[in-house]
Amino acid sequence: MPEQRFDIVLLDADETVYDFKLAEKTAVSLTLRDFGVTPTDEVVARYSAINLDCWKALERGELSRERLKPTRFQRLYRELGAAPVDFDAVNDTYERNLSYQAFLIDGALEFVQKLHRYCKIYLATNGLTIPQTGRFNRAAVKPYVDGIYISEQIGAGKPDKAYFDYIFRDLKITDTDRVIMVGDSLTSDMLGGRNAGLTTCLFLNGGEPTHSDLCDYEIKTYDEFFPILHPNKSTTY
Repeated sequence: MPEQRFDIVLLDADETVYDFKLAEKTAVSLTLRDFGVTPTDEVVARYSAINLDCWKALERGELSRERLKPTRFQRLYRELGAAPVDFDAVNDTYERNLSYQAFLIDGALEFVQKLHRYCKIYLATNGLTIPQTGRFNRAAVKPYVDGIYISEQIGAGKPDKAYFDYIFRDLKITDTDRVIMVGDSLTSDMLGGRNAGLTTCLFLNGGEPTHSDLCDYEIKTYDEFFPILHPNKSTTY
């Protein structure tokens, strides 16, 4: 086995590097106040659940990206019995607010700094262009990341193989055995990596193992990734 197993790491953004839950809560709260809804913890939690449901529908091909944007707010306002508003304007405001929220998961900066000594790192995200570009430009990890691939810009997203094929063409990757997909989602990151023929690594962020056959590896902490990268190295990092 080679000294270093991978040369390129495709790293999911939200809940793998970014603390998306905190970013979402902050951005939604700011947005709802501007459009007549008090952002209680219960309201924000309900938005989060609706938003996740919409993104899962997008992954399954049941909802377009453009319809997802206003639909998540339409559903929330309908459930709350709130007066209808311009939901496209709500979404635009939310995206702008979200673009400023570049919170990182504890340890993510140190992980990316260390990993960049050994590999090329590219963020591979299903997010939207405005918030993901804004957050990336403000994030402390930016100097250590070689690029970002945003599904809205590409016109395809994880787990679609077309998303990864675009990355392979753009980076002129011919040996996909030297590439690994690392992320927190079975349905987008791991399934997408599998569809593209990549080695996959599920980031559990301290959670319990899934033992899914979609994952070649599962790690609870960032440090657990380095023995995967350097299988023959016994020294500490």
